[in-house]
Amino acid sequence: MGSRGSILQDFTQIEESVLSDFRNFLFLVWKHLKLPDPTPLQYEIAYYLQHGPKRQIIEAYRGVGKSWITSAYVLWRLLKDPNEKFLIVSASKQRSDDFSIFTQRLITEMPILQHLTPTDDQRSSKIAFDVAPTRAAHAPSVKSVGVFGQMTGSRATHVIADDVEVVNNSDTEDKRDKLLATVMEFEAIIVPEVGRITYLGTPQTEMSVYNKLRERVMHVRSGLPDTRPKQTLASTKGSSRHQSSTQ
Repeated sequence: MGSRGSILQDFTQIEESVLSDFRNFLFLVWKHLKLPDPTPLQYEIAYYLQHGPKRQIIEAYRGVGKSWITSAYVLWRLLKDPNEKFLIVSASKQRSDDFSIFTQRLITEMPILQHLTPTDDQRSSKIAFDVAPTRAAHAPSVKSVGVFGQMTGSRATHVIADDVEVVNNSDTEDKRDKLLATVMEFEAIIVPEVGRITYLGTPQTEMSVYNKLRERVMHVRSGLPDTRPKQTLASTKGSSRHQSSTQ
């Protein structure tokens, strides 16, 4: 890794298109990971993350890459504003920790992100870390918890709920009610007015918590096609498709 000064100099040379359009940053991350170019569906998810409402649900089959896309999105937001605070919540603590670990690994590996590496006097654990340019604060830049873990006292500008609903916490009405009550606490965690909540998931039943959240004025962007091979996002009122400038 080069000196912090040289990294900052490299950062100033990032094209404006990368900072202004998350899809372009996603393209760079996919190249770093030696993956094929993002698919049209992945670009649409990326566009929705950037331009969607402050309360949103992204539904898609497993394997689409929504967690990796959103991890890249967290980094893109921290590039733009290192004082943002992200709370990652999953059904299992291990899954939310994996999200955090993957995010931190990209910081150490990608030259354009290395200036975000925590300094010696900042938090740097795999499950709660700061980025170097952030101001001192009680909340870390990125923190991971299980959905029924210790969220009391947490504070965030953006809660990422990554697969908070799984079969074993939603297979009865009582379990679904408990889960719904827990995720509704996110409203008390986010910073008022500017705070955002993004759910990533696959509904487990017709009585899914995601469907109940939809009734509470959450906006849903569905990547669940009518048949498995077809990979298109369901159209929503007032929306249109957007071509990525990286294609």
